[in-house]
Amino acid sequence: MRVLRQLLRPFEARRVAEAEADIRGWDSACDQVLQACNQALRDPQLPRGDIGVVLDRVDRTLFRLRDTGSGAEGALRRRNPELGRRVRRVSEAIVELRNETVQFLIRAQGPNPAFLGAQTDPAQNAESYQRARQDVGLAAVQHAAAVERDLRQVWADLQPVLLEIARSAGRAEGD
Repeated sequence: MRVLRQLLRPFEARRVAEAEADIRGWDSACDQVLQACNQALRDPQLPRGDIGVVLDRVDRTLFRLRDTGSGAEGALRRRNPELGRRVRRVSEAIVELRNETVQFLIRAQGPNPAFLGAQTDPAQNAESYQRARQDVGLAAVQHAAAVERDLRQVWADLQPVLLEIARSAGRAEGD
């Protein structure tokens, strides 16, 4: 049995390291998407610019969120299933927030989107922005605040799990 444990030790060490990296990566990706959406929802000049750059950055981060979120949920499934479900719910809320932000940015551009190079009246721009803000922006800002609270709470609840992982990493390495 001891020989088997020694043979499995490198695999266990890698699994533990991946679990920690996935949990930390999940939090980082959530935070990056959240911050980008918050900025987009609060910057009145952004809809008149190239929203594609912001959305591309958010979508690339969502790919990372998908990968690390899946790994984090898998690691938590064995250690704390309820916390794993909360991680999934926050991930889903982040995707919903992204979709609300896209909806806001598209509506805020008004009838003449900036990417078409159309010249628009500043009053029309302001009206489009205010209408989008009323229709979807304010609800998205409130949703962003709720997601941020949930993310912070889940991150706080993940700290004991990360400590447990760190301890098991020491055991897996043979310390």
